[in-house]
Amino acid sequence: MGYSKEELLNERVFYHFHQICQIPHPSGGEKALSDFILKWALDLGLEARQDPVNNVFIRKPASPGYEAAPAVMLQAHLDMVCEKNEGSSHDFSKDPITWVIDGDNLSTGGQTTLGADDGIGVAFAMAVLEDKTLSHPELEILFTVAEESDFTGAVGFDVSWMKADYLINLDHACDREILSGSCGGMDAEIRLPIEHRKLPQDWKTYTVMITGLKGGHSGEDIHRGHGNANSLLGRFMAEAGKRFTYGISAVKGGTYRLAIPREARADLSLAASDYGKLVQLAEELQAVFREELQQTSSSLKITVEEIPLAGTQVSPDKIVTLLLLAPDGICQMNEVLTGLVDTSDNLGELHMDGREFRMVFEIRSAQDSLKYYIYEKIQRLSSLVGAKCSTEVEYASWHFRANSPLRETAVEVYKKKYGSEPTVLTVHAGLEVGCFFEVKPSLDAISLGPDCWNFHSPSEMVSIPSVRKAYGFLCSILEELK
Repeated sequence: MGYSKEELLNERVFYHFHQICQIPHPSGGEKALSDFILKWALDLGLEARQDPVNNVFIRKPASPGYEAAPAVMLQAHLDMVCEKNEGSSHDFSKDPITWVIDGDNLSTGGQTTLGADDGIGVAFAMAVLEDKTLSHPELEILFTVAEESDFTGAVGFDVSWMKADYLINLDHACDREILSGSCGGMDAEIRLPIEHRKLPQDWKTYTVMITGLKGGHSGEDIHRGHGNANSLLGRFMAEAGKRFTYGISAVKGGTYRLAIPREARADLSLAASDYGKLVQLAEELQAVFREELQQTSSSLKITVEEIPLAGTQVSPDKIVTLLLLAPDGICQMNEVLTGLVDTSDNLGELHMDGREFRMVFEIRSAQDSLKYYIYEKIQRLSSLVGAKCSTEVEYASWHFRANSPLRETAVEVYKKKYGSEPTVLTVHAGLEVGCFFEVKPSLDAISLGPDCWNFHSPSEMVSIPSVRKAYGFLCSILEELK
């Protein structure tokens, strides 16, 4: 079935999502969207306030006949991951997100992230708030900031504002599932001091680019074998060192620790007479990497381009050691839930300036002990080459509970509404629910949402029919909680 933009804008969820897409809202830059929603809620006559970090909290009274029902909080995050393809001129600080409708799916046509994570969740809650025909208990709506960076919003929220013991998080990406747990996580950053040296005579400088990988969410896609451009760049430089002498003048890989890197590059300086070896290596490893990733990254490319001569170079030895030995990908599978990743990390970013080489990781685990174990491995690796390792961001896991009246209600509603049993599971991604559980252990929580794919990449898309289904499911749950 084909859809038009005009048709979608006649539906309140899509209308609100489109408004969200017009307002830039990267992590750390949510103020404009936060202000917009606060004013919108106050104009509706709802009780609403904004806290010092720009979270927005809104309260809507219970419908007639639901006054005695337990209060329910709906929660979604305002910020989005800003990823774009190489060559895109999109400016996330000012440009609106462009919609492309392809069959049943809504995307940006592969140019940038869409922001369905979690703009669709925000739109769900806004549609519920303005609907005067929907029956529901007293509602508390929390829109948080910085979920995609350091969980500042969830950690900084004053839970004394909450009455609710039921929490429905709107940040899941499959309409056939009810999420009941998530992993915790932390970042890690290696900083290696570098020493510049002059280039030998008759050397030239070339940019080596690895592009065409699929990328994706560093938690939910870590098991899909999409390949990591930063790790592949390390392998390229290690092999280059076996064939000729070179120095490094620049490195850049990935853009965000929460996204699996799709692209990476290094500026290498070497003798002009070794140029042919460099090109041959690029051709050979392009074929090798395509073979290894033939199902997900068959369009992978390694290109070599001469650039203006670098002023200085850095020895590749320590940098290559870090790249080759850095843990990346799945570290341990869950021993109880078959097919679920328990612990992983993602080498998300590479940077190099005049003073240091930096590597940024995202570590995820359902168990704190394994989370710290991976961090210690990274820490010890850094000390072997004289680098420093630090962490600034840590967030709690949301542990599965065997007894959950809210989940039981949601399961029964799903079976009655759709004639099948939903899947109840936990996910290898960090959700803000864990932060709320730390300070309010009495919470009973679930997470739900429509079918979305390729979060944290320009291939992000959301299913239009699934948005309708998931929103209907949410409304039916609220009506049942009498």
